[in-house]
Amino acid sequence: MLGDIKREAYFYERAWEESEHRCARAMRSLGRMRFYENNFEASIECFNKAFEINKLYPKEWFTCGCAHMRLEQFDKAIFCFGNVVSIDET
Repeated sequence: MLGDIKREAYFYERAWEESEHRCARAMRSLGRMRFYENNFEASIECFNKAFEINKLYPKEWFTCGCAHMRLEQFDKAIFCFGNVVSIDET
């Protein structure tokens, strides 16, 4: 939560390490932060770490798809957007 309050990546990274790489929320938050910094590669990497733990976050799949689009990785973007639709349908 300190990352949300102070808007500093350090706290998300620390939460990730302290949780022994099990805190998906930390990676989702860091992924959004990196996206808004226009660091799309890092954003995708963070989202992928979070998705390894829990795949049921449509907003993050959408943002990850947008990051792939910015990098012109359209096949990967389509995959992400497909996940948004499949989660919303359940």
